[in-house]
Amino acid sequence: MRASLLAVTLAAFASALVVVGCSSAGSASPTDNGDPDASPDAAATADAGHNPASDLGPDGGPSTKDAGPPKVPCANATACEQAADDNLKAASGNAAALAAFVKAMPKGGDLHNHLTGAVYAETYLDLAKKDGDCINTSSYSAVFANQCGATNQPVPAAGMFFDQIVSAWSMQGFVPGGAQSGHDHFFATFGKYGAVAGGHRDDTIADVAKRAADENQLYVETMFNLGKNVGTLAAAVWTTTVTADILQTFYDALLADPGFAGAVANDVAVVNDASTRYRTNLGCGSAGKPAACDVGVRFVSQVARTGALDQLFGQLVSSFEMAAKTPGIVALNLSSPEDDTTSLKNYDLHMAMLDFLYQKYTVTNLSPLHITLHAGELAPKFLPPAYPDANTFHIRKAVEVGHAERIGHGLDILSETDAQGLLDEMKTANVMVEVCLSSNIQILEVGGANHPLGEYLKHGVPVALATDDQGVSRSSMAGEYARAVTDQKLGYRDLKSLARNSLEHAFLPGPTLWQSLSAMGPIPVVDCTPAAGMGLGDPPSVACKAFLDTSERATMQWELEHRFVVFESKQ
Repeated sequence: MRASLLAVTLAAFASALVVVGCSSAGSASPTDNGDPDASPDAAATADAGHNPASDLGPDGGPSTKDAGPPKVPCANATACEQAADDNLKAASGNAAALAAFVKAMPKGGDLHNHLTGAVYAETYLDLAKKDGDCINTSSYSAVFANQCGATNQPVPAAGMFFDQIVSAWSMQGFVPGGAQSGHDHFFATFGKYGAVAGGHRDDTIADVAKRAADENQLYVETMFNLGKNVGTLAAAVWTTTVTADILQTFYDALLADPGFAGAVANDVAVVNDASTRYRTNLGCGSAGKPAACDVGVRFVSQVARTGALDQLFGQLVSSFEMAAKTPGIVALNLSSPEDDTTSLKNYDLHMAMLDFLYQKYTVTNLSPLHITLHAGELAPKFLPPAYPDANTFHIRKAVEVGHAERIGHGLDILSETDAQGLLDEMKTANVMVEVCLSSNIQILEVGGANHPLGEYLKHGVPVALATDDQGVSRSSMAGEYARAVTDQKLGYRDLKSLARNSLEHAFLPGPTLWQSLSAMGPIPVVDCTPAAGMGLGDPPSVACKAFLDTSERATMQWELEHRFVVFESKQ
């Protein structure tokens, strides 16, 4: 039985320091680490908002129950928010102070997170060492223990070889302008540590949760390959060319196969197993469980757009089927480089598949699966000559044909045909953009004033920051927030808005806390409108408590508001 996130929220109020005002002096304290793209030491945020001691359960969702009388930590919310804004401005010129500030700041959810790319190279090397794996001395690729030999050496503890592996497995120390582009180096990393990552799914999910908790982050939707049993079956069932006009026939044949139900059950078992085993790995059943157990985690089925079309279609079918049977999986996404020639060649067919399955499952309410798509992660410099206009329609087709509720990257929006019309359409349809600043710079060399984040914000298109592959990028959610300040010149209220967007557009069940999240400020639902002298994130009224009990989404949103109150009261 899941314990209550809200109950612990209220209990934290009861034990929190009573603050009747807030200090306007000083910026956030610096940490030992002056790199805003790296994680400062944990001491910087030992009390940066409470980490509720609730057990979110294998589906990553909170529930609510009663708690004792709370205390209000901030009597002047406007003054405290302004103090936070002032302190961020003061910290923005000091890398260590900025790193400490953004690490301590509550950050909502990370909605664009590739599991295998989210883990730092050093962590993979620790796992490889425990397994007895070795590293090829020329390619720096990991190999299994039975392949160790003269050219495949044990994992070093430190030194030049160790540093070379870390650089090969990430963007650490990468200098643009050499023989290899950032684009090619980035995508080459995954195959080098793949032998390690493949055997440590539960360790990697646990690692993502621990990093999120350490940075005052509430929620993660992480992507990894799912639906492979149905994908394999689909490849066996269908032996001719896959085109848009045979999808119905293919679908019927797949579902009629005697092995279909068993393949779906096996795929569901993978999701359920992942949902529970990473928590066992963390020790979430123990009395002294870590804060990482309180981070909500859900999964996104990642299907490689460079894969064989029959298997790809099977994995998409499985994604919809799995979501109807387990809450652990909430969405699907097509991964792999968007500018790969196979990805480009099959783009229209991929969108047709999504449209077909959307009509089959979503329109008919057979599955609650959501669709979020990589789209617009393109730059003319990296487009193959045979596909010079791919950056003129990918985002539009992802929204209009692929039914994407969120767009990953959306970097080439201004290259789209009728870009202004598309921006208006995305605003009206409430399609959110998952912005990954570090990887956009590293892969496609787009950042600063050339990044479209400002255009999205100007047009009222909802945006949230995300990490993409934080381990490869040597970043984190805190690093993305820091980059938003330094590269995009965002202020504290901007960051706060993006954090709220991340939970508003997370694929969590239940109604939202908000009537409106306009630039003028959030307006909660009527039942949660604060009483006189109270504010958002203060202890909820009886009516609000009853509403929160009905919604995991709203409960997590209320928790974010509470963390804002605690964080701002310390400024």
